[in-house]
Amino acid sequence: MQARLKLPMLVCATLTALPATAAAAGHDTWAQVLQADPVRQQVRIPVETRECRDVEVYRTAVTQRSATPMILGAIIGGVVGNQFGGGSGRDLMTMAGATLGASVAADHQRQQQAARAHPTLERRCELRTDWQVEERIVGWDVTYEIDGRIYQARVTEPPTDRIRVRLEAHPVP
Repeated sequence: MQARLKLPMLVCATLTALPATAAAAGHDTWAQVLQADPVRQQVRIPVETRECRDVEVYRTAVTQRSATPMILGAIIGGVVGNQFGGGSGRDLMTMAGATLGASVAADHQRQQQAARAHPTLERRCELRTDWQVEERIVGWDVTYEIDGRIYQARVTEPPTDRIRVRLEAHPVP
């Protein structure tokens, strides 16, 4: 009995048209698709939302601050300070009184202005990123038949009732 070499058929599935040079290396044919199951994968997708809310803030009316209260405070403080001490100490007390009087007047003016603050609503917005999980189809597991034999392949495009395949012959070592 004479031994004969059998060449097994290897099948590579493809859904795209093959260039002429690649087609010369094998034989292209169509196979019957028996089943095609989608391959699903969960994907995280960022979803940005803008959230705004009204916040109560206190505003003061912009008014021109007068220097008169500070000047008067300095004069009155200087006069009072001048009543104490003697010699060069009197000069020191006059300056201290003038400084203290101006400071008291400035503080009083600030308190008066703060008392005139009124509430108002201000819109504040911020961008918030949430993550949404989606299930997407990333391919198809295809079961197909050629010459009574069943094969499987994963493809990236949705198949129809037929799939284009390439048959190649390789010698067995």
